[in-house]
Amino acid sequence: MQLMCVLLLISGECLDCFRVACKYQAPTRNYVHIKGKTRMKKSIIAIAVSSAALASVSVHAAEGSTVDVYGNIQYAYTDTDDGSEFADNGSTFGFKGETLINDDLTAFFKYELEADADEKNGDVSVGLDQAFVGLKGGFGKVQVGTFDSIYNNAIQDSVDQFENLGFTSNPLTTEGDTIAYFSPSMNGFEVQLSAQVKGDAEEAETVEINETDFTIEDGTAVTAVIKYSTDALTLAVGYDGLDNVDVDINGTYGLSVGYQATSNLNLTAKFESTDDLQDTVGLAARYGYGAGDLYASVQSISPETGDDFNEYGAGVTYSLASNVYVYGEVGSFENASNSDTDTQTAVGVYYGF
Repeated sequence: MQLMCVLLLISGECLDCFRVACKYQAPTRNYVHIKGKTRMKKSIIAIAVSSAALASVSVHAAEGSTVDVYGNIQYAYTDTDDGSEFADNGSTFGFKGETLINDDLTAFFKYELEADADEKNGDVSVGLDQAFVGLKGGFGKVQVGTFDSIYNNAIQDSVDQFENLGFTSNPLTTEGDTIAYFSPSMNGFEVQLSAQVKGDAEEAETVEINETDFTIEDGTAVTAVIKYSTDALTLAVGYDGLDNVDVDINGTYGLSVGYQATSNLNLTAKFESTDDLQDTVGLAARYGYGAGDLYASVQSISPETGDDFNEYGAGVTYSLASNVYVYGEVGSFENASNSDTDTQTAVGVYYGF
């Protein structure tokens, strides 16, 4: 159904008041089916929503509130032992905002979705990436919902720094159904705590850990991170209890040490251990050369059963603008179960808005 905007009035005296009058034309072939439901094409929606209308999103918010629309398009061409592919590399779009409750307290939210942007299909698969609400102030901040693991952010991402390649990670509690607390910095120290709460009425969830399927049970899984920063040195210690997994795993704990050697060179080392499963040691370096970054990582994994194996990766980014960059990466990944090594390459582009 085509939608044509015919009138746009925004009062110069009161930005809270505006009207958009629209006229519908006769139905045409402008429908697609998304998971059994009929929806207008996004291109038609885009015609109906002008840049002025998007700019008025924050105008419609409550007094003292802001709402932002954001997103990114990401593509990558990859080549591995399994073959080559042009694919979406994690494109997202979302909304985020804040509401000032008083001088000491602010409410905030984020709602972010993922959707593949590399192929035009009759069905569009849209999944939830992050969604949470929270409060922040002098005490720090508290948020509840679905968001990245605090352990992953503090420990694992320090070495697994790639745009497309991915290193083997020690197991962590799944995302979702989580409440987290982030303290303010106190003499260089920060404390982060989270708890995933699964009720007994929820459906069983299966996850894969080291090529083995495990079931997520009801209960509470606790994760904790302590950070310390001073001058050029950053330390982080983390623990994930894995309390909701239906096997006898005593949790994952790790240490990350980062050192800002120069203004544009950062060095990182990490150690992780999951009882009765595996230990992981990793090193990383990242150098800003002005138009982008050069980076490299290596890690060694020692499983409880089987031979040790290594992973290597390196990459470079080049910024075309503050929100647009291209990159190239190459990696070598040994196989835990045999002597094969998979050499992977990727080139890609990122556009943020």
